[in-house]
Amino acid sequence: MPPAPPPFVELELTSDERAQIEKQLAVCFGLAPEAARTWVETTARRGVCFGRIASDGVIAASFAAETLPLVRGEECRTAVMLQSCYVHPGYRGQGNGLSRTDVEGLRRRFAANVVVLTLFDDGLVSYWRRRGFDVVQRAEVIDLCSYLSRAVHAFCPVLDDEAVAAKLAENIADGAIVTEHSVGNGALLLLRRPGDGVVEELIVRSPGALLRCRPVPDVAIRLKTVMASPGDLDLVCAIDL
Repeated sequence: MPPAPPPFVELELTSDERAQIEKQLAVCFGLAPEAARTWVETTARRGVCFGRIASDGVIAASFAAETLPLVRGEECRTAVMLQSCYVHPGYRGQGNGLSRTDVEGLRRRFAANVVVLTLFDDGLVSYWRRRGFDVVQRAEVIDLCSYLSRAVHAFCPVLDDEAVAAKLAENIADGAIVTEHSVGNGALLLLRRPGDGVVEELIVRSPGALLRCRPVPDVAIRLKTVMASPGDLDLVCAIDL
């Protein structure tokens, strides 16, 4: 029987740890170096980075997490966003990935109601199901009016000013184009990739004032597959968690 992998520990994000994780993120998610640096810097400021440290000092696996309020009307829940999960190629197939126990421990660590993640590849649904997650939002392209109509009745993420600034910095560093639309007493920030007519991410400012406002811009929103543990979360989300 192979030895058990080292446990996940909270990283201090030393210069060596940052360099390793930035390189891993760039390779795994196709990020520009500046985008990877911004992502790690945001994690250092807003969240926590966890890693399995192999005996040779290499980060064999890592993930980042931060809390995010979810709101539906007057009802609030706390989510933990599970981000940038990565296993080093030299340490794959050895049990270094996240387990159900790791996910449950993460929820307790942040005293959260639910752990959520965005899938960049829908082929990973079965992988995350084995770790206690279920699909709560499926990938599709919908118009903005339909999105806002759904959002009135579902849990939606609420970003504070610091989180909005961090989200914009990450996306701009990766080449995104940002446009802003004022709607009623709120505002919409639309993030697109150059040459793509579909909005990749939508940030809603003052959602309570905006969700029932009309008219709204005639744009299409690309929703991603979102999974949650536990999987009974009624969620509508147009940002990458």
